[in-house]
Amino acid sequence: MKTLMLILIATLALAAESVAGPTSKLPPQTVRGLAHRLDQYPTPALATSTELAAARRLLHVLRTAAQRWRDPASATRAGFNTKRPRRKPGETRVMWFHAEHRRWSHDGRYLDPRRPEVIIYADVPGKPLVLVGVMFSMPRGLRGATPGGPITRWHWHRVCAKGDKRGLTPGPDGKCPPGATMRNGSEMMHVWFTRDLRSGYAIHAPVPDLCAAGLIPRVGCGKSPHHHR
Repeated sequence: MKTLMLILIATLALAAESVAGPTSKLPPQTVRGLAHRLDQYPTPALATSTELAAARRLLHVLRTAAQRWRDPASATRAGFNTKRPRRKPGETRVMWFHAEHRRWSHDGRYLDPRRPEVIIYADVPGKPLVLVGVMFSMPRGLRGATPGGPITRWHWHRVCAKGDKRGLTPGPDGKCPPGATMRNGSEMMHVWFTRDLRSGYAIHAPVPDLCAAGLIPRVGCGKSPHHHR
């Protein structure tokens, strides 16, 4: 029985890895990798003085440039798709609404703080959208620049791809629909408008830090937010 149990555990572990990829964490100095293998927060102490300065400069320029898109109406006029997604009945969690700029997503300009591919809003039920960050993305097969070294990290997710179409999240069972295959998605980088450099380059939304910065209404703090486009 013990042997059978060990075989079952090993089989489940291999199945999980085949869907999500390896699960072990990558070293903190890693500048790109699967999202779940990178630490949530970078380690600024590992960056050189030049890299620290570059990461601070990028964050500062982004904060300044993004002010023009705080109002979703202004963002819409600028070309971002700010149509608020529908929620499931009874859904009360905070969502991270990724508003994409289709033209800038294909303009050949990468890591340009004045032309991010996506801006991110905190979507709290019954509250106005609040701009909390941006996302840069790279075309399939291209690697993003890392001016901030281990601070400005790129991550990707496992997606279901069919031909040259955009990859989609695997189904609830972790499998892809017929005709699609599992592969690594394109590289992306999130930058959050928090109060410090470390949380500003977190992989996923740094909820405590966004709450501390007053960017999420109190009703939305302490819950488990998700993202949507």
